[in-house]
Amino acid sequence: MDDAQAPGRSGRRVHWLELFFDLVMVAYIGQIAHTMHGDPGWVQAGAFFGLLAAAWWAWVNASLTMNLFGARVTPSIWVSVTIAMVAIGVMAAAVPEAFGDRAAAFAIGNAVIRIVWFAPWFAKREKVGVPLWRPVLYSIVTAGLWVASIFVPPPSQFLLWVMAVAIEVALLSALGSQAEWLRASLDIDHLVERISLLVVIVFGESILSIIAEFDAHWAPLPAVTAVLGLLAVSVLAWIFFGYGAVAAERGLRGLQLRGSIGGLRDTVMYLPFLLIAGITMFAAALGTAVAEAGHHLPAGAAVCLAAGVSLFFLTCAAEALRYGAAKRDVVLWGPAGIVLPWALVPIAQWVDATAVVAASVVLLALLAGLNELNVRRMRARGALAAVG
Repeated sequence: MDDAQAPGRSGRRVHWLELFFDLVMVAYIGQIAHTMHGDPGWVQAGAFFGLLAAAWWAWVNASLTMNLFGARVTPSIWVSVTIAMVAIGVMAAAVPEAFGDRAAAFAIGNAVIRIVWFAPWFAKREKVGVPLWRPVLYSIVTAGLWVASIFVPPPSQFLLWVMAVAIEVALLSALGSQAEWLRASLDIDHLVERISLLVVIVFGESILSIIAEFDAHWAPLPAVTAVLGLLAVSVLAWIFFGYGAVAAERGLRGLQLRGSIGGLRDTVMYLPFLLIAGITMFAAALGTAVAEAGHHLPAGAAVCLAAGVSLFFLTCAAEALRYGAAKRDVVLWGPAGIVLPWALVPIAQWVDATAVVAASVVLLALLAGLNELNVRRMRARGALAAVG
């Protein structure tokens, strides 16, 4: 089967409306990144992942709906996306007190965005072959749980939040008769570009965090730390877009051609969440480092810096293996990227924040080199196989 015949290859680009929608994600990610500034502990980390998960599922719902039904952006779709933006905007504003005084606003935002995407799935259910109960359970029931949580005191309130997200995850894990339709209908070009553009936005939050802290701590040493932080972000972005994005497009197409709807689900819906979390944690730690230039980096920030890079490489390695890559093509850079960043934690106990960021630049440059070496090794092996 050639590319022109391959399922899911339309060449459709991401619509401007989707980029417009992502602008509100910038605000949300910025808000939760601030919860990890300073010296975060395990409680803050748990809250961070929970708040990010809520927005992530909202983004996944929007992206998949637009991928499947949004080839032509109609006025009704524009209205739906605008309502979804307002809902995420409310959620973003509620983040600082999402587990306190603004819990009701956070819950309402989550409920509204799930109701918004019920309409296209309900309208297309016969074409897609989706039984009525699935969109009702996925959108209406979960929205009802979010609304019901407003009237329930903590911690039962938060249990209802978890139940709502768990229902969505469970339904995505058991696609049933819709699996074949999804496999043939998903536009891979659109999905790759959609995820890549969101990653660009998250890297943009990293840069914004560094610049904002430099602005608040205008002095020579914070300036040096900010420059080093921007270098670190640049190298990490180079690793993702220079190696990861290319592998993602090839891997997603391979999964679709093999009919692996589970692989597509994992690499589009589940694993990118961890990637976004890792980059956001990395951004928060760099912002703290700029603010603490000349002083020791707080222990929580050091862990956040190491965990962010480690989670980034853990996700990239897991994605590569899920695409079907051989373990020998991951072993050179995967374990190193997961383990080596944790050396930054003891380093932070001996040197100041600026030196820790400098060490992260060196570490990331080393990991980028391992990725390049791996690519050249794969090309050489492919050339030998072709000759043989």
